[in-house]
Amino acid sequence: MGADDVTTVRLLTRLFVRRLLDNDVISPHADRHDSIGVMYAVVLSLALFVTFFVSTPYLAAYIQLPGPTALSALPDRFLFIAASLAVSALAALLVWDALGLEARDAAILGPLPIAPWTITRAKLLAALVFGVVFSVAVNVVPSILYPVFLTVNLRGITIGGIVRLIAAQAISVVMAGLFGFFAVLTARGLLRFALGERGFGRVSSSVQSLFVVVAVTGLLLTPTIRGKTVTDWVAGVAPPRYFALPILWHLGVNETLAGDVVVNTPAVMPRRLAMATWLRKDDEEHRSAYRALQANLGRLAQRAWLVVPALVCLAVLTFVWNNRRLPEQAAARRAPSRARNAVHAIALRLSHRDPEAQAGFFFTLQTLMRSGPHRMIVAIAVAAALTLPSVMLILGSAYLRDPTPSFPLGLLGMQVTVLLALIGGFRYAVVVPAELVANWSIRLAWRGDERRYLAGVKRAAFLSTVVVPSLVLLPLHVALFGVATALVHALFGCLLGAAALDGLFLGYRKVPFACAYLPLGDPKLLWSGGAAALLFVPYVFAYVERAALSSPGSTAVLAATLAGIVLTIRISDRIQRRECRQLDFDERPAPPTQRLGVLEGMAGHD
Repeated sequence: MGADDVTTVRLLTRLFVRRLLDNDVISPHADRHDSIGVMYAVVLSLALFVTFFVSTPYLAAYIQLPGPTALSALPDRFLFIAASLAVSALAALLVWDALGLEARDAAILGPLPIAPWTITRAKLLAALVFGVVFSVAVNVVPSILYPVFLTVNLRGITIGGIVRLIAAQAISVVMAGLFGFFAVLTARGLLRFALGERGFGRVSSSVQSLFVVVAVTGLLLTPTIRGKTVTDWVAGVAPPRYFALPILWHLGVNETLAGDVVVNTPAVMPRRLAMATWLRKDDEEHRSAYRALQANLGRLAQRAWLVVPALVCLAVLTFVWNNRRLPEQAAARRAPSRARNAVHAIALRLSHRDPEAQAGFFFTLQTLMRSGPHRMIVAIAVAAALTLPSVMLILGSAYLRDPTPSFPLGLLGMQVTVLLALIGGFRYAVVVPAELVANWSIRLAWRGDERRYLAGVKRAAFLSTVVVPSLVLLPLHVALFGVATALVHALFGCLLGAAALDGLFLGYRKVPFACAYLPLGDPKLLWSGGAAALLFVPYVFAYVERAALSSPGSTAVLAATLAGIVLTIRISDRIQRRECRQLDFDERPAPPTQRLGVLEGMAGHD
């Protein structure tokens, strides 16, 4: 390979890496570096919080013994490894389409005098750089802080032992992150190889959405796994779940690299204190229990050292084979289906044959189903809507055996949690344009009044985020509460969902899915406020609903109150939209600095 080829590969690799971070398809003016920086800060903050939370017993221990510490650290490391694997897999899924050559690459780079193999090599290098850098960046803070917190009160530990623990932690979690990233890349490559280019194009978005749901669900449900369960899986007392096997492999890597550091540390008591006999016996029992696990941990580590390199090689081979030629640019047409005809009939009834409302209704559904970024947003919202109620169901299952007639708040709050997660995801999805370069067609047909178009968008949102989830949850509610209570509960959920949906669109004066994307004004405030609302509102509403279900009169009062709230929000929204405003489809984000205009004012006085 000549010097020119090396330079070309470097330039293209830099270009592809920047395209993983910048996206001029949704906004030609917005700089995503600020948003990415905020997201990275949020991830690091969560990692720091989780590290401090799981390390609280070690930080608060006045007498810390090596034996119990070695055993209790296994579930903690299981959590860190699972989080690294899931987050890295999510990072790969976020750039799912960019993990291979796209039609855009063929359109831009194809006419240039660049060999296809050079483009493929640069694309592969960009994917590898992104995966490695992301895995290292996400795990750097927990890898340093957790071993330090773990041994802060372990008086017999040495500096060399702490360094070994940090190195082992870093190696195991980074390996797990690479496993998650390359597992997604391998799955994509095998699917592309098996189905071909056109077949993969038909199922790519659906598979991506499914993987996102699985990854987010696994990430949110991992903290619910008990420490004894992890120990039983390692000891072979209980067969591990299939999804836990890769995590256990990397846990074995960590323990084989530095597991003997803690368990072989001498027990040193604080000054003027002698070790009691029962403490010494307890420490020796835990040491023996940990040493009994070392053989199984070694076998698990061997599988990790074999599987990860094999997975990387398979990912590279499938990538090179699938991208040996530039992709085709032809788009396949989809045949009409009965489901689409049924949705069309529903839209005609909901829109009262209003063309603008129909346009908003169908454009919303088509965007959510076909657009890659929007399907990713919907998949994350669906994963949150599946996971949080599952946790509530687990927590509330203990109350099902309670003879008291009151309903558990967790079970009553499941529906509200699902609806709020889906509605919040939809509200964020509308600010992302479906195809920014094609919004000229909407501009040509725009009359300056967004009310009827927005009404169609809201109806599509109400159908997909409120009505359908309520119907899906209805059989579960019938089994839990009975037919009459379940129907009333579904009615309350639909009314609250309608109020939340209308409230989130108050003051929204843009064209959904058609305007340039603008970064969030204050992401830290919005994300923290949204998470607090998602945890607080369902329980408050469940408490009010449980009181209302005690008598028919209270039930009618709550229903009338919710209906009045919905009506009030809609009247307020209609009043605000009386005056038509000029829309800016290519609105620029606010500048990072503010001009005071002092010099301009002085020149005016002169």
